[in-house]
Amino acid sequence: MRRPLALLLVAAASVAVSAQIAWTPIFLDGSSQVDLWTQSSSGCACPGEGGEECACCVRDGACPCGDIAPARCSQCGLEQYCANMCNITIDSRILKAKSGKSFGQIKSPSMEGPGSCSYFLQPDAGQRVELQLYRLVSVGKFNGTSCVGGWIQLSSASAVRTDSVAETRLCGANERYTPPVVLFADHGAALLEFRIIEKTVRSQFLAFFSFTSLSNTQGVGFHPSGGSRIPHTDCDWLYQDVSCRGPNACILASPGYPGLYPPHRKCRYLFATNSVHTRVKIIFTSILLPRNHCTWDYLTLRAGSSPSAPLLASLCSERMATLEHPGPNLLLEFKSGPLVPPYDYNGFIAKLEFIERLDSSGAPPTVLPASPPLAALTHLLDNGDAALDALGSNEVFANSGGRIGCGAIVRGYGPGGLRSGHFDTRATTWRTQCTVHLIGAATDVVQVSLFNYNLRLQGCRSHIEILEGLHEFSSRERDRSEKGDRALLKVCGPAAREARDPSGRFLIRQAVTSKGANLTIMVRRALSQNAEEEEFVDGAFAFHDEQHEGTASPDATCASTHYGLAAPAHGGVSAPSHHHIFWNIEERLLCTHRFIPASNQSVTVEIQRLDRMWSAEPTGTTGASGCRTACGDAGCECRAQTPLHYHDHVALVAGDGTHLSCLCGDFQAAWLPVVVRSWTSVRLEYSVAHYTYASRGFDYAAAYSFNDDAMCGQRTFTTHSGEISSKNVSVTGSLNEFFYQQCTWVLDSNVERQLFIDITSEQDKSCGSWNITLHEWSGAGAHSDAGLSGAAGDLLYTFCARHKNHTYTLPWRLNTLVIRLVALSRQQPLYTIRWRSQVVRANNRLGPPTPVPAASAAGNGLTISYILYCVLYCILQYAL
Repeated sequence: MRRPLALLLVAAASVAVSAQIAWTPIFLDGSSQVDLWTQSSSGCACPGEGGEECACCVRDGACPCGDIAPARCSQCGLEQYCANMCNITIDSRILKAKSGKSFGQIKSPSMEGPGSCSYFLQPDAGQRVELQLYRLVSVGKFNGTSCVGGWIQLSSASAVRTDSVAETRLCGANERYTPPVVLFADHGAALLEFRIIEKTVRSQFLAFFSFTSLSNTQGVGFHPSGGSRIPHTDCDWLYQDVSCRGPNACILASPGYPGLYPPHRKCRYLFATNSVHTRVKIIFTSILLPRNHCTWDYLTLRAGSSPSAPLLASLCSERMATLEHPGPNLLLEFKSGPLVPPYDYNGFIAKLEFIERLDSSGAPPTVLPASPPLAALTHLLDNGDAALDALGSNEVFANSGGRIGCGAIVRGYGPGGLRSGHFDTRATTWRTQCTVHLIGAATDVVQVSLFNYNLRLQGCRSHIEILEGLHEFSSRERDRSEKGDRALLKVCGPAAREARDPSGRFLIRQAVTSKGANLTIMVRRALSQNAEEEEFVDGAFAFHDEQHEGTASPDATCASTHYGLAAPAHGGVSAPSHHHIFWNIEERLLCTHRFIPASNQSVTVEIQRLDRMWSAEPTGTTGASGCRTACGDAGCECRAQTPLHYHDHVALVAGDGTHLSCLCGDFQAAWLPVVVRSWTSVRLEYSVAHYTYASRGFDYAAAYSFNDDAMCGQRTFTTHSGEISSKNVSVTGSLNEFFYQQCTWVLDSNVERQLFIDITSEQDKSCGSWNITLHEWSGAGAHSDAGLSGAAGDLLYTFCARHKNHTYTLPWRLNTLVIRLVALSRQQPLYTIRWRSQVVRANNRLGPPTPVPAASAAGNGLTISYILYCVLYCILQYAL
């Protein structure tokens, strides 16, 4: 039966608009016809001298099949496949040259299964392969999750093909699709496979193909714009604000849009901003996913670049939506499940906009409309809050919105003080000379990181300076040099910096730390500016209280040191999640607090509060199950199958790298506090496996105290006899309280002697809990960085607590001995070490020295060598 093909396609197109599915319109003639290329099955002259009994062909692009099928026509260039259109190659360039068309029809042979046919589709440059499926007859069936018994499959010809359900397979017993099922292949040549693997009477399909131009104004030639494909991934993309200038500059969509997307895919779209003030706006102009299938097919938006980052939104089966969130990173993930009939969905398409938006969520800084003169700033320092309050009578809070620009004075102390924040010279009206003053408390230092800047004038006429103290621009630059002021950092134009590299990774920070409590950021710019050549600088600052937060390390992102003689005797530390200078960190964040007790001190660190910690393993495993904590007599241990840096954790580490306690995973609050008392330096490590400024890791709180005691340290004894005993120390009573000691004592004598060591203990502990070792003097450690601990040479003897008591006799004339105690235990080691010496003075005649025990003869006799030695010794003494 002949059908009006053109009218059918017009009706299908109208349905496509309402269903948000589009395809290439394929129209040839407006009258009824047998198929795409055959006008009628007879009535036209046959090739050669065959009369008028052959098919009439469509006027444009069709050729008669000839003797193979006289009642049919075919597309010029494919005449040889009229009788059996199976296992063929369709090349866009050849087809265009012979028929003038870049589209056509595939009508498979009527096949008795099992059997198969393949169609290799080769597009030209700038084209994608499009398939429109209209009819299926006995082509397998859908079992609820996949096609079985037979299927139609479109895949990239360059990809490794498997029989897995992850391929784009369609099936149906007797299906007519109106509108058609539309498929696109976007990676060059494509392979269409028609396969029947069960016994059938008649299996067949009807489809149109098109080599669609990527510049097609109908939209079916769509491909993502403004982004870059992430290498070695199936369908992941990166979009940066620097690449999305202007309207419609960045467009993204599901794979194969506007056709059916492939099954069982996870496609990730990372949106990265270069400025702290930039927000990301995602406008979904179309979302068409299978109805009642939200468990399998959905979109999620997360605050960060990791799939484990906090969830912001989830979308499913919606027509349109708009989402807007701040950066620096957002991750859109599109997940597809199995392809389900009737295949009337096509994923999503969205526009991406990066917009500048004021963030007024934080406390506003002290901002003045104009920079006061230097004398007024000096007056601030001399007269404190009263002067600042008087000067700040014109403070602007509402208009600043938390953004700090030219002329701002930021106070980091007192009521309303701002401990960290962002600055941007674009936040205020244009000034050729711009200053930002950062004023801290007496014990503060100021940390500054530069994120982005643009300086275009040559010869340093445009420049950025970060200076100690409070300064104003002078008409003569030498005024500052005459005062001896030196810039901590100076950047001369022309120079430009962006927060990220082309691959989207944050660049290594460009940062400075002041030596005093005050800092000035100074920028000199061009006299005029336009949008393309705007000169600016933006970054972040933080005030760091060295008295309570430790001495800041200028070379590390997040590290400080607490010295026992300088720091408060008691204090606390916590997670630095609020610091704005961490805005451009999108990786592991490691913050350390190092506690160094003096020689007569110990330090106690107590972890008091701890939030649930997560894992970010490379395999994609997330959650607290990736790492667990086990506590025993030798401290708490983090146990994981992968390296520890893939897991959030808090660790207490000794100066030599020994892990004293490590906490990870879903650590139970009932097990807190975890307490470590150490007589050597201890480092508290706060490690976030994948830090983002939006999620900011987990939270914790710890307390520390420096205790005055001289029980353990590095000491030298020159007396010929003496005693070293442990002393009882106070305990907290916590279930997880541990004592860590590394003590070194040196027994040194300036005369010849034989040394006896008595060691006793009433405890019954294993050697792994604590032990005392005796060593020869190495001779090299006394002047090394390791101190006395580096002087321990060859091991002579090891005492364990379960030995109870032991006396060790050292070889004669071993005048210097090193004693070491190493302990990590829930109980404080209890021990007593006594020593005594049998001294022989070289210039007396009281007799020879005591024989070495190991050299004694059997019984009470002396060896011949020893007798000779004594004779020689007496002769020498007599001669003297």
